[in-house]
Amino acid sequence: MTNPKVVPVRPDFSDTDIDTILASVRTSLETGQLAQGEQVAAFEAETARFTGARHAVAVASGTAALVCALRATAGEHGDGEVLVPANSFYSSAAAPLLAGLRVRLVDVEADTLAPSSRTLEQAVTDATAGVLLVHMGGIITPEVTAIADWCTRRGLWLLEDCAHAHGSRLGGRHAGTFGVAGAFSFFATKVITSAEGGMVTTDDDELAARVRLYRNLGKPEEWRSHHTVLGENARMSELHAAVGRAQLRRLDEFLKIRDRLAQRYTAGLYGLPHVRPVLPQHAPASWYKYVVALDPAVDRAALRARMREAGVQLGGEIYEMPLDAQPVFAGRIPVGRFPVAEDLCAHHIALPLHTRMGEDDADAVLAALRAALDTSVER
Repeated sequence: MTNPKVVPVRPDFSDTDIDTILASVRTSLETGQLAQGEQVAAFEAETARFTGARHAVAVASGTAALVCALRATAGEHGDGEVLVPANSFYSSAAAPLLAGLRVRLVDVEADTLAPSSRTLEQAVTDATAGVLLVHMGGIITPEVTAIADWCTRRGLWLLEDCAHAHGSRLGGRHAGTFGVAGAFSFFATKVITSAEGGMVTTDDDELAARVRLYRNLGKPEEWRSHHTVLGENARMSELHAAVGRAQLRRLDEFLKIRDRLAQRYTAGLYGLPHVRPVLPQHAPASWYKYVVALDPAVDRAALRARMREAGVQLGGEIYEMPLDAQPVFAGRIPVGRFPVAEDLCAHHIALPLHTRMGEDDADAVLAALRAALDTSVER
């Protein structure tokens, strides 16, 4: 099979980006400052400024951002359960378990891919300590402030999983500033990347200090082997920070390109049977994924195969199965019925969307989708 013409994701580095990154890496290699140096400190300051958060703490991955933020919020011997959307990624459920907490899954709303005050109220128990709200696909639910208020009334904390939401804002506020903290990922597939890496944003001085403890083996002093909490090595290297800084400088540019492509998709899908775009009700949105809900009559596997034959490789779903169906969580997470999440997981696709695409590529995707639908709907 020939390589597809349109691929789902592709990191974007200009020649100027590469030259800037290589110069920073060269400095790090020549000076021997490979960890917790000027690049990391600058990346943290620039992220805090971009998001409007008081603090940004760089870590080794998005999963590490969640784990460190949860430990900093719930304490080293964290107790209680965390409400987690049933349709999220492995790390959203694994991080609370790794932090010593329990997980209770929550159903979501079909138009936001996220829990609502209603679904959270249905799931909350006396053991609930907090809520992990995931901005799926970069969509911030318009209920986020109502959810934050609901958490406050119930004495719960709200942590935001912002792995998809670089640049997403609602009412002028950036993702990661609605709860006690936000956790970002800079993995290679994300809107911006540091190859591997993560970041915790917060306005809480003490919480930021605790995240720094937990990311650095529980040491109050970075380079002294004096450990006061059970931390881990979750530091970001200078080399990764140099990559992340170059990407962050271009985030506004990336958002404009992604928005232009997304609007072309939306216009092209208007009136097309058997599909429903899941659209953010705010701007800017990261458009990490362009999610299309499918009619149950559509054979998703056949549609993916036919689009691939037409030169279009679809991205991975977000996500193809609810968390309680993952084998690793058997016996670790209570099973339940999450009808909306289950339906979304089984009946959606993510159209290719990245900043190396042009409008002709978007048109090719739309043409391939229309043709594939003609032969993928069960009659």
